[in-house]
Amino acid sequence: MERNKLATIIAILFFVSAILGFWIVFSRPSEKIERKSKIGISQDKIAVVNILGPIRASMKSSDPFARDSEKTVKRLKKLNENASVKAVVLRINSPGGTVAAVQEIYSELLKMKKNGKFIVASFSDVAASGGYYIACAADEIVAQPGTLTGSIGVILEVGNFSELMKKIGVKIETVKSGKHKDIGNFSREMTIEERKILQDLINDAYEQFLSAVVAGRKLDEAKARTLADGRIFTGTHAKSTGLVDTLGGLDEAIEEAKKLAGVKGEVKIMSDSDQWDRIFEFIPAGFEEKAFSKIMPSMNVRFEYILE
Repeated sequence: MERNKLATIIAILFFVSAILGFWIVFSRPSEKIERKSKIGISQDKIAVVNILGPIRASMKSSDPFARDSEKTVKRLKKLNENASVKAVVLRINSPGGTVAAVQEIYSELLKMKKNGKFIVASFSDVAASGGYYIACAADEIVAQPGTLTGSIGVILEVGNFSELMKKIGVKIETVKSGKHKDIGNFSREMTIEERKILQDLINDAYEQFLSAVVAGRKLDEAKARTLADGRIFTGTHAKSTGLVDTLGGLDEAIEEAKKLAGVKGEVKIMSDSDQWDRIFEFIPAGFEEKAFSKIMPSMNVRFEYILE
């Protein structure tokens, strides 16, 4: 009986705590905004959007922990619809990611520019490959002198364990509908024809990346090709080549955004997190990766704009 009472009390306390937590998260931000508006601060806003870590499409659309391209695109769409948002600062600390996920974010940024929003990219430790691709949509790029950037190119990797399998006596029998259906099969050598097919894929994706660099950075195509050989640059070197506009940090990027948007005086800086993010901030770091790592299917073919 005593145990049942204790369980009931614990359940009630948990329920009350949850309600209180939701009230704090969802109510307080609106109260703060109201107080600020009453004292006459400009309603013009600069939004900071974080692009952190490898850029991927979500493998599970209902995953509340996801930090993926779909979530970033959704965030950008909301900002694009908000007339009070005059500019967006992309805070990028990413080695890149999968081709399609990178291009989804890049395309959404171009829509924002078409809608009259200004975009400034702010590089942190790394803004390479797909991270740099996204930045090519920006009006200005700001990097630290020691930022690692560039790595303009595409990579596709497949495993080949055929020699090991021969040694241990493992053989895989494949039944397929066409001769190229198992392209990239790790149990055998790649044929010359298959290698050409994959190289054509790489070349096509590379040309798309190069076009984004030429258009975004307003570079001569010949010069862009000399820079787009996969090498990485420091922020200082990237500035000298035209891949970066200004050296500085997030504060400098925000000031650049204000100048571009013609916003003067004090301005509200919108953070990248929403209400759900605030709740999940209480969860220990790394928990989401551990929780979902076992259900994420492994990929034996990687087609990416990413720094290796």
